[in-house]
Amino acid sequence: MTKKSFVGSAVILMMASFLVRIIGFIYRIYLSNLIGSEGMGLFQLISPVYSLIILTLTSGISIAVSKMVAEQMAKGHRVNPHRITMCALGITVSLGLVVSLMMFLFIDPIVNIVLKDSRTYYSMLFLIPCIPVISAASALKGYFYGSQDVIPTACSQITEQIVRTGIVMTMASFLVNVGLEYACALATVGMAVGEISNLFVLVIVYKFKRGRSSKSTTTKGFMRKRAIVKGIMKISIPVSFNRFITSTMGTVEYILIPRMLLLGGLSYQNSIREYGKLTGMAMPLIFFPTLVTSALATTLVPAISEGISVKDYKTVNHRISRSVQLTSMLGFIFTVLFMNFSARIGDLVYHKEDIGYMLYLLSFAGIFIYLQQTLLGVLNGLGKQGISLRNSIFGYIIRIAFVIYCIPVYGIRGYIAGMIASTICVCCLNIATVIKTTGMAINFRDWVLRPGLAAAVMLFIGKYIQEFFTIFNFSYTWGTILGILGNILASFSLMFVFGAFDRRETLRLFGFKKL
Repeated sequence: MTKKSFVGSAVILMMASFLVRIIGFIYRIYLSNLIGSEGMGLFQLISPVYSLIILTLTSGISIAVSKMVAEQMAKGHRVNPHRITMCALGITVSLGLVVSLMMFLFIDPIVNIVLKDSRTYYSMLFLIPCIPVISAASALKGYFYGSQDVIPTACSQITEQIVRTGIVMTMASFLVNVGLEYACALATVGMAVGEISNLFVLVIVYKFKRGRSSKSTTTKGFMRKRAIVKGIMKISIPVSFNRFITSTMGTVEYILIPRMLLLGGLSYQNSIREYGKLTGMAMPLIFFPTLVTSALATTLVPAISEGISVKDYKTVNHRISRSVQLTSMLGFIFTVLFMNFSARIGDLVYHKEDIGYMLYLLSFAGIFIYLQQTLLGVLNGLGKQGISLRNSIFGYIIRIAFVIYCIPVYGIRGYIAGMIASTICVCCLNIATVIKTTGMAINFRDWVLRPGLAAAVMLFIGKYIQEFFTIFNFSYTWGTILGILGNILASFSLMFVFGAFDRRETLRLFGFKKL
């Protein structure tokens, strides 16, 4: 594997993630127009429990397989990646079946005691078959990430979104007439079928690639299954425990939000609507740029593990520094974009709902959200899951405190203030850990000064760019779209002018070394 494979994998994942996010937004917009903000709030109620289970089961295994496969391939031990993947499949599917059975047996307490809304019963019921499927897919994704062949996972994610969106659009007439409870359940069916199609694509590609590579496999560095399982558990348990703790705290946080809004004087329906606007509409827009940071975080784990396994620490530090720099640039660009066009973006995407003020407030947390995700990938690659867990818990404590004490007084604004404070604290702690572990110095000029100056200029000229398009008498929708695209183009141009983007590094990023 080469440095080019690292950046090439990141670029492929970015492009695939962009397409997946676009399809996902079409899905969310379509669904929100069908079931409204209350329906979205109801649909989002099940998401924390679902994320708690899925992330706990899959995140550790995926990272463990990714790291182990990358290390074995870097050492030339070609016989082990398949054995690692098969062992991981056995572990994940077994755990997934056990958890599915437990959820089926205890579905009533989950719905009535934890979620406190009986309308989520059928949605939770349809989620249960997804668990073993997603668990199996995580092991195969880990194999492809570890071998830095991300095209299969990219294709599987695109297939999943297309199937999910297609099913919901096909069932649109039923969704309108059956009521919120059953409409959310039918939307969950689309999600379940999408996950199955994801796994189907991964299995086909894996079998094809396995058949081609088996002829040239040698027994060099052969690992026994006992050693493989031990290695998987050693890496995955801390990561899974990390995700379990953080997902549990995130679940508590999200379940508390509508209850605290209720204490603040809102009716139950209005509190669910506000919750749906925040978590189902505004936050997905703020998290849209994470398609880049998610790709970086995913490819950084095997890339850092590969460098460490062959003691190439200079390359490791270079990859970390460039990833932080790219995240910082994109963070500044999109933070300013959401500041300048929060109302327009909210009206453009969800024209029936007023979410502009939420987008504006969330924009202050944007750059720290994106940095936090990239740094999480760095810490996983460095094997610092325990410290990452400690930092994440600290951040969640801050957010839950704001939920309990500020939401009843200040409403959603109180929660967003806690989110900003927690992401800043966690980012600072994570950066300090990376610097302490690697000895890498903070590159203030490239990480902060240059992109920050470009962002400051855009903060002042962004609205003038928008006004420029009004002279052509475009409609409100097209004027907004062109204004946003113009601002993004101007932002990247300013990044080049201020030296935040280096021409050679940009060409390297897209694989054009010779140019």
